[in-house]
Amino acid sequence: MRIRKCSRAVIVNEFNKILLQKFEFKDVVGNKVLWVTPGGGVKENETPVEALKRELNEELGIVVDIHDKPIFEMDVLIEGKKGPFISREIYYKIAIQSDTILSIENMTKNEKDTFIELKWWSKEELQKIENFAPREILNYF
Repeated sequence: MRIRKCSRAVIVNEFNKILLQKFEFKDVVGNKVLWVTPGGGVKENETPVEALKRELNEELGIVVDIHDKPIFEMDVLIEGKKGPFISREIYYKIAIQSDTILSIENMTKNEKDTFIELKWWSKEELQKIENFAPREILNYF
């Protein structure tokens, strides 16, 4: 089975809220709409940290330093329209201020076509909804 390596960010602010992006995943069976952490695929010859820095610049227009070790890793089985695959995800915790200017201008065309919105969530708010992934992030902020 194909494995896609991903690097993702659990971004929290000074109010202990987490930043999530809502996307329509058109390449998976059922075109799922989910709130997810920022991040994406690790390219060949790229470290997970390098990939996450690139993705955060693309998706949010921010430049961050990542010095800490990952907070967790997980494998997710995804039913892609071209066949199932495993998303091997590594998560880093990153703190930014709630007034940080965010921009989607650097997103790829595919990201812009599937992006719906961006929102800061409290743990209590997230516990009340079903359409976010992975639920494990509730343990890390």
